[in-house]
Amino acid sequence: MGRAGRRGQAAVEFALIVPVFLLLVAGTIQFGQVYFAYARLLQAAQEGARYGAVLPNTRNDAAIIARARQLAPGGAADTVTVASTVSPTNNATVAATSRTRGNVLTVTVRHTQPLRVPFFPVTSLPLGATASMVIEQTP
Repeated sequence: MGRAGRRGQAAVEFALIVPVFLLLVAGTIQFGQVYFAYARLLQAAQEGARYGAVLPNTRNDAAIIARARQLAPGGAADTVTVASTVSPTNNATVAATSRTRGNVLTVTVRHTQPLRVPFFPVTSLPLGATASMVIEQTP
């Protein structure tokens, strides 16, 4: 095989490997973006729970939801739910107007992360994070 044949073989091998390599790089970048979005989502849930349990916003679901959405990766497009139970050992629900010290406040945030990996059949990934805290202060 001559010099031209070896160059041609290298070009063919390069053409076969480049799409696989680029797909692998794109997948790695997309994984990093999804992981970052999940980390922000978890932080939003934790901050929402803290905002309601430690600060005097225990009975104000709208304020808790607004605070969680400030940190959520999708902002106002993300779904935030607030629930409360009697205690860590008693799962009976407590209405927002009846929350008091010792109740458990749970904030759940849901987000749909778009995926942009070429030739991948899934276009989005649903993410969710939940955080709970015992209420320490009531208004």
